[in-house]
Amino acid sequence: MIPTIDIVQGDVSVSATAKTGSYSLQIYNGEARFPIDGTPANPSFSVWTLFSHIDYYNSNYLILKIKLGTGEYIELRWNGATHTLDAYVDSGLVANGSVILTTNDWFHVQCAVTIADAGTILVKINGHESINYSGDTQPGAATGGTYVQLRGGTNESRQKFDNLVIGSGGYLGDLRCIDIRPNADTAQDDWTPSAGDNYSTIDETPPSDADYNEINLNAQADELALGDFDGATYTPLAITAWARARMEAATGDSIKVGIDSNGVDDVTQSALSTAYEYYFHTNDENPDGPAAWDDAAIDALLLRYESVIA
Repeated sequence: MIPTIDIVQGDVSVSATAKTGSYSLQIYNGEARFPIDGTPANPSFSVWTLFSHIDYYNSNYLILKIKLGTGEYIELRWNGATHTLDAYVDSGLVANGSVILTTNDWFHVQCAVTIADAGTILVKINGHESINYSGDTQPGAATGGTYVQLRGGTNESRQKFDNLVIGSGGYLGDLRCIDIRPNADTAQDDWTPSAGDNYSTIDETPPSDADYNEINLNAQADELALGDFDGATYTPLAITAWARARMEAATGDSIKVGIDSNGVDDVTQSALSTAYEYYFHTNDENPDGPAAWDDAAIDALLLRYESVIA
């Protein structure tokens, strides 16, 4: 699952310092949370994080959390004395990390949890095991994880996060989110651009609401060509199509967002808000088959979005 921010507290912004691509998430004296799909009993996440401006001994500097359904947390907390990430369950220390972290460098955190009276917390730092805890990881009634939460500390500490991926069932590995933007219109271009071509109004990084495509008729669709995927460097596991959209008035409209793979449409319909929000559709497999994704199939993909006017 490629996650989206659900709630933000404090100073959460975009930074031009990134592990891959052009931007990362920056948090100063704040927190951002990301929903876990399906509230699994074995949630996991993978994220790269950077100590950029170090308050190296502040134990509130970095906290990575999995929130449970009844409000308790399983946490990885920065230890300012040992320079490790240590494991906590419902604010109680259960395991010290063994991998010491360095300053001013990106490092990769993988965390895999089993929520149970006889549960586990597994953590790898840069591919090396740092925590392997067995014990009670279910402090309340809930057996499922609901959110992954990221916290950056105070005293000028500005923590950066990149390539956050949320899943379940064990370590996720070193996963990356590769951004592929629209680069051309196709013959399927029902929507009206505010200026220029349909693709050029939505190809900005980061996204801008200053230009847009619009429609006031039902069942009207755009399909846009996309840039190439680097299959020589990366092995694809899944794709996520997304759009940022809103409706002008609260009339109960929706949007379908997804893909066209070799003529096979696969979309997710979502109710629209009157404020701009992000809408997503994820495919673990190529719907044209179905089959595993490969470089050629991704290069041929079209981004599809369609109006559903009440």
